[in-house]
Amino acid sequence: MSIHSIRFIPFYILVTLFLLMSFFSCSQLPPPKTVERDSVPPVVPGPVMEKDVPPVEDEQQVPLYDILVSEAQKFAAQGNYHEALFAYNQAYAEADDAQKDELIPLIETLLAQTPSQDIEIFSYFKQIHIPRELIQYWLGWNLTLENKYAEAKIVLESYIDRFPEHQYYSQALELLEMINDTLFGRDTIGCLLPLTGKYAFFGRRALDGIQLAVQEMSKKYARPFKIMIEDTRADPDETVRAVHRLYEKNAAAIVGPLLNVEQAGQAAESLGIPLIALTQKQDFPAQGDYLFSNFITPQMQVQTLGSYLFGDRGIQKVAILYPNEKYGKTYMNLFWDVVDAQGGEVVGVESYDGTGTDFTAALRKLTGEFYPIPEFLKPEPDSLGHEEGDGSPLDGTGGPNPRRDKEKEHEVEIEFQALFIPDSPSRIKLILPQLAFNDIKGVYLLGTNLWHHPSLLKRDIRGYNRNAIIANGFFDQSENPETIRFTKSFEELFGKKPQFLEAIAHDTASILFSTTMDTNITSRETLKDALQGSRIYEGATGVTVFDENGNAHRRLFLVTIKNQEFVEINH
Repeated sequence: MSIHSIRFIPFYILVTLFLLMSFFSCSQLPPPKTVERDSVPPVVPGPVMEKDVPPVEDEQQVPLYDILVSEAQKFAAQGNYHEALFAYNQAYAEADDAQKDELIPLIETLLAQTPSQDIEIFSYFKQIHIPRELIQYWLGWNLTLENKYAEAKIVLESYIDRFPEHQYYSQALELLEMINDTLFGRDTIGCLLPLTGKYAFFGRRALDGIQLAVQEMSKKYARPFKIMIEDTRADPDETVRAVHRLYEKNAAAIVGPLLNVEQAGQAAESLGIPLIALTQKQDFPAQGDYLFSNFITPQMQVQTLGSYLFGDRGIQKVAILYPNEKYGKTYMNLFWDVVDAQGGEVVGVESYDGTGTDFTAALRKLTGEFYPIPEFLKPEPDSLGHEEGDGSPLDGTGGPNPRRDKEKEHEVEIEFQALFIPDSPSRIKLILPQLAFNDIKGVYLLGTNLWHHPSLLKRDIRGYNRNAIIANGFFDQSENPETIRFTKSFEELFGKKPQFLEAIAHDTASILFSTTMDTNITSRETLKDALQGSRIYEGATGVTVFDENGNAHRRLFLVTIKNQEFVEINH
């Protein structure tokens, strides 16, 4: 071993080696020679002079404890805190109770000066004699001084949990509270939106609503609220990186994203930062305790329609006409569940080809006017390809009906009082006139938020859109005071009318800001708990409540059509 490498050996190892070498050196000395008495020359007596008497040396050794303490202090003075810690650790092992009491203040002075990295390395050493609670407390203290708040929070929380009786317990609580205040920027939230790329149009609309919320909340609470904007570019990897940046910048919580919500949710959950995604995916909040969703969902729409029909209007029987595709099937099943839950009855369910334009067959099945023709009754085509017959409707789409001699001699008896049609406005414009042609009149026509479209106010379907009941997440002409205030402020600020996306983004940001103003909210964890605590939030989109799973619940707006205008239904 070279002399240059010795300096890298920890001090406590050098001490041990020194003692071992001394022991073995002494044990290997040659035995003393035997001297014969006769061979010793006689000593001639003479006067004894004082200078001839050798001084008596003190053969008492310096205790190892003192050596270790002295070396520790030398290392500390040199700024070699790592070696000083090991020297004090060995000294603590050699010390008696009284010496330990004297040693503790010296160790604490050293720990207070030692960088957190050195303390952390030392804490991994197995043979630690210095009390662990001291090491952990001062590690948390120094991490805090180094502005490593997230790491300090973990260390101090562990200390508080493990050593509730220690003398620094109350100081650790105060330090942790200060860290939480530092980590928890109650005045600041982050937002994840696609502000460039093909989805930028939607991101900018949502941002308009959030910016209005910041302005309103700052005025309401007389303090400057802030948003930290991250452009996700609709890219999943960039979305995850943006979540980490917002966390490191001490955002209290996050609004968004609109896209890539699963990836953002995983990152937010791992970091422990509340995130309210603008998504209708009901299963998203189930992926983590810090995850929430706030948007208009199919469940909200059918529940609002069901509550109004069976509660307010006293309807008992309904029918469902839906396109044979994913959207139609989803709403058909959800609405049927609501009908069952409300004690109603579904008396007819029919699907149709979403790519077609003739819906007569499905409508006749709903009214009981359609009877399939057995194969043996179908007429044979003649040589020209025409089917034989006497003018009866044996055309392959319907057969003789004993309840009807001629189509115009009587009105069809409709068993249902409301008809639910979950489809787009372009197809609804084709279906509504055919309802009247097939004598489906005087029933409520139930639609999803897609029906809330200007095309359903056109003159070509005037009269056919009566009794429409449409569920939607926002109505800018609502009489709801919060909606009126929001719509007016938005138009004044941006010079245009707001729509649902602007309103829901505004309300989500407002919910977060208003919750952080609660004096009991001191961390992201307590913010998360408060959001899950069934608090009531009134906003432009109505009254919102989050359940314990993180899903938002709200009764939507209901709209009908009168004089070719959308009009709110009070419910």
